Amino acid sequence: MKIPVFTDNKLFYSLAFLAVLVIYAIGTLLDVMDIDAAQYAAISREMLASGNYLQVYEHGKDYLDKPPLLFWFTSLAFYLFGISNVAYRIFPILFTVLGAYATYGLGKLYYSERVGKMAAFLLLSSQAFFLIHHDVRTDTMVTDSIIFAIWQIALFEEKKKLTNLFLGFVGIGLAMLAKGPIGLMVPVLAFVAHFVGKGSWYSFLRWQWILGLAIVALMLAPMCYGLYQQFDMHPEKVVNGGTNKSGLYFYFWSQSFGRLTGQNDFINTASEPEIQDPLFFVHTFLWSFLPWALLAFPAFFFKPKEFLTLGGTILPFIALSFSKYKLPHYIYVIFPLVAIVMARYVEWLLDTENPKTKIFYRWSAGLQIFTSVVLWVLLFLLGGYCFPIQSYFVWACLGLALGATIHFIFKSQNRFEQLILPAFFTIIGVNFMLNAHLYPTLAAYQSGSQMGRFAREAGIDAKRFYVFSDSYHQSMDFYYRDYLQTIPNFAKLPELAQAGKCYVYITHENLDALQKQAGITVKILKQTPLFHITTLTPEFINPATRAKAVRQAYICEIQPK
Repeated sequence: MKIPVFTDNKLFYSLAFLAVLVIYAIGTLLDVMDIDAAQYAAISREMLASGNYLQVYEHGKDYLDKPPLLFWFTSLAFYLFGISNVAYRIFPILFTVLGAYATYGLGKLYYSERVGKMAAFLLLSSQAFFLIHHDVRTDTMVTDSIIFAIWQIALFEEKKKLTNLFLGFVGIGLAMLAKGPIGLMVPVLAFVAHFVGKGSWYSFLRWQWILGLAIVALMLAPMCYGLYQQFDMHPEKVVNGGTNKSGLYFYFWSQSFGRLTGQNDFINTASEPEIQDPLFFVHTFLWSFLPWALLAFPAFFFKPKEFLTLGGTILPFIALSFSKYKLPHYIYVIFPLVAIVMARYVEWLLDTENPKTKIFYRWSAGLQIFTSVVLWVLLFLLGGYCFPIQSYFVWACLGLALGATIHFIFKSQNRFEQLILPAFFTIIGVNFMLNAHLYPTLAAYQSGSQMGRFAREAGIDAKRFYVFSDSYHQSMDFYYRDYLQTIPNFAKLPELAQAGKCYVYITHENLDALQKQAGITVKILKQTPLFHITTLTPEFINPATRAKAVRQAYICEIQPK
């Protein structure tokens, strides 16, 4: 097999990984975004303040949703480095370094070092991985823990070392502490496919699996104890809208499998009909694995040499597609295995001595160039018209990335340069623009973080600061560094104002009613635009119609007349 030597160039991979990490690093400076990331950051801050690590609370109330691993590590980061945007993202990025190395290791184990490097490269430069390192949720840690677990258990299968078995099941334990039973489901489906594909039926009966499950049980024990104490011992508590809530049942069944069956507290199929779309994850994949997504489809029809990566991607993908509740980030858990499948296909495409690769290479290179052109058009539309870039430095960096893209489209010396490098420089340019310009620009529309900072810097007392019930934003808690009280209406404000001036956060829909409230005077201290920036709409993106999409929010000082 004759492959361009550039694919093995250590300097290239070093520089490529450095470029990716620089984009990740810029993303750590961004404000934590509503809803999920800001909520998790605020919960972690509260956990650090309370010192209670086995029971999870939000606003001092029982929280029953996500497992605690992200909260534990984020609390540790806040303790070590202080509460900040960067600290919130430190441990997820470290997990990804481990996950990328595991992806490399698994690709090398079953194929070659070249495939391993390419797989790690494709994974880290995918759009989903740029996204989940600034909009950090539980998916970053669960994805990296799963691929680490699969790699180590695969090493155990090959070398029979108990150290690898131990590390593999530690990885499963971490994955389950990050996002629940899916952390076990993906490795199980991968190895079921692996054993069946090899016809290795005796592998199902290894006594070491019992030892592995004991390791996982030991790792889950602190969390389970906390869940039992917080919920199972108190069936009278009202949690997620009902009583008799078992924390253990929620964790082991309804939180994950309940999403597949519809038995979950947070599912509302009537208000979210898109979650019933069986092709939801197909079109999710098309944008989330850019710029490599179009290489994936032929890769999965390429004759497999092993079934672990194939089964670990296709079987979870099918299961998740039939789920009664879907969000885009649910399929990120299979992306390291997808990257290995694709890396093997790319290696085959680059073989210039195989006449069968010629037509596939031409089509693939054409699709990659098409992807690059479309992304650059969108980039300039966003940065030139929708949210104009004012910084000469940003324009200069984008010019360099565009120049490199054009150079490798027209002046490529080999297949690798033409197939891979234009798309790589494109996605670097896109995410540099997003992290260095677009997201900081959008932060001005996240009223919660803006108002939280203002209230903290202004020294507004949390005991005198109220949030009108329909105006609440999780980011305000995080940037204010405290939880705010909510009020359902304005009727009690005159009474509250009699005890001294107080403050209310409201949206413009309620400002008129507040100002007409008898017995008080209202002074606007701060006004900010308000838009949910993680769900951009065409109306908001278009400067001509943006004003119609944006609401206004206010912090008002209330005093008695």
